[in-house]
Amino acid sequence: MNTTLTALRQAMTDFLAGEGIPALTAWPREPREEGTTPVAVVQIQEVRASGGGFQNYLGQTYDPAAKTWTETYGQQVGVTFALTLYSPGRAGEAGCRALADQVAAAFLAGGPAGFAVEKWTLGEAAFDAQWGMFRVKLQAHCRGWLVARTQESGEIVGFAVKGEVVL
Repeated sequence: MNTTLTALRQAMTDFLAGEGIPALTAWPREPREEGTTPVAVVQIQEVRASGGGFQNYLGQTYDPAAKTWTETYGQQVGVTFALTLYSPGRAGEAGCRALADQVAAAFLAGGPAGFAVEKWTLGEAAFDAQWGMFRVKLQAHCRGWLVARTQESGEIVGFAVKGEVVL
């Protein structure tokens, strides 16, 4: 089952992987193998929505191929992604810092599909005795638009974040 949170987590994971950063979503369907290289684990910490336009109405668009009008509704969506950067084995704390630098460079270049990265915060690297590796927490605050289109009949065609992440 693909939920909104699953789609959002996957969007950030895909973005990081596309930037060459080893990443996986928290709570994956399949078991994880113990890694030997640093990795970013993606979770959703917070989702905020605010209205966009009168009653969230953004206007109409005409589809010349189908010869129909669709109405567009939307909300501005803020998502706080919680990334935990893990560095196992010999890479240690330096591996966490290097991975954090890669993530920061990726955020400066853009963000996950449909989102703009507004700010991010980085915690202190610390050794996690339970897992036997270093970790650092990073929060990325992102903004996008959750847009729904309806057919002339009023039936909802679908939801997308800025036309890219389909929910």
